[in-house]
Amino acid sequence: MRRTASLLALTFTLLTIATVSVASADSHEEEAATSGWFRVDTDSLGTQFWFGATHNVANLAIASDIYVVGTFAEFDIGVALSFGDIALTPMVGIGFDFGSTDVTTLIAPQLFTIFSKDKLYFESWVQLFFNSPFADGAGDDFYTRNFFLYQVNDEVSVGPQVEITYRLNSEEGMNGFDSGVSSLPIGGRINLGYGNNNTLGLFVGYETEDTGGDNIAGRFTFVRTW
Repeated sequence: MRRTASLLALTFTLLTIATVSVASADSHEEEAATSGWFRVDTDSLGTQFWFGATHNVANLAIASDIYVVGTFAEFDIGVALSFGDIALTPMVGIGFDFGSTDVTTLIAPQLFTIFSKDKLYFESWVQLFFNSPFADGAGDDFYTRNFFLYQVNDEVSVGPQVEITYRLNSEEGMNGFDSGVSSLPIGGRINLGYGNNNTLGLFVGYETEDTGGDNIAGRFTFVRTW
C-alpha cells in the first residue's frame, strides 16, 4: 500500500484549498489560478512519483493527482472543501498496471483531513483499496495515516506518526492471507524547509507487525509546490 504551519501543509493542503482569483492589471478581469505540487516518496514500496493540482471549475475546487510506481499508475479526483481551520478532500481513484495491461485497483472512498492552527498541524488519510474485483485471490485493504506536528520554527516541525493497514478479506491456500492488521508502524516525523516552496519530510518508526527483519519502517518525502 502506498503510504508526508506555513511549510507543513505541503502535500494535501493543496488538495484542500480552493484556488483564488487574481486581478489583471490591464483588464481588471479575474482569472482562476491553479495551484500545483510535485512529490517523491521512498518507502517499502520503492520510489514513487506524484503530481497534483487544484483547479477552479464553476466556483468548485476540483483536486486531482496521479501516482506512479514502476508500471503501476493511479489517478485520483475529488473536491476540496475548507471550513475554517479544517480542510477536507473526499476523493475516488482508479489504478492501472500498464505492464500487465490490467485495471487493478479501485481506491474509494478516500478522505484527506487537515487541521492547521497557529503552530499545530494534524493530517489524516483514510483510504479503501479494492483489488479483488479485478483479480481472483487479491486482497482488499483499509489504510489510514495520521500525524501531528508542532512547528518549532519557520523551518522545522516535529511530531508523532502512526499508520495502519488492515486486510479486509482472507484467502486460503499456500500463498493465502488472513484478514486483520497487516502493518502498524509507529514513530516520529520531522518536516524540514528546503528552500522556497520545498519541504523534506522524514518518518522513521517501528513496525509492530513481525517482518522477520529489524522492523524499521519509514518514509522519505520531498515536496515542491507552486
